[in-house]
Amino acid sequence: MGVDVTEVVGISELSALTILSEVGNNMSKWKTKHHFTSWLALTPNTKISGGKVISSKLKKKKHHAGHTFRIAANSLYKSQSPLGDHYRRLKAKVGAAKAVVATARKLAIIFYKMILNQQAFNPKALLDYQQKYKQMKINQLKRKLQLLEAS
Repeated sequence: MGVDVTEVVGISELSALTILSEVGNNMSKWKTKHHFTSWLALTPNTKISGGKVISSKLKKKKHHAGHTFRIAANSLYKSQSPLGDHYRRLKAKVGAAKAVVATARKLAIIFYKMILNQQAFNPKALLDYQQKYKQMKINQLKRKLQLLEAS
């Protein structure tokens, strides 16, 4: 395999070995990244009846790979990477448990795309998003400041 998955922030050598030993390097078992994350139990099992959400809980599966992605996501708390920022932003909005699962899902999708396309991890897209998000927050704060000054 020509892809080094340990280049992704949060995934250590041991985590990569655990994930690859269970998942393998053949992603043709799953049609899409959504099927892959569902298999890992990183997506909610939403039950809807009559247009209303009855329940939305995570499935409980005994896949070590899904658990490993959660551990990797949890390790991003103090990371100064874009994935660490993503985790902290979600933690502030929805709480630690949901933030871990959402970040683990993001890590799993990055892993899936790396293995499927046999391409190295490119953090440029994450860095671009981080810059765009920071600029959006600065503009939002400037607008609030103008509203306060006008009052």
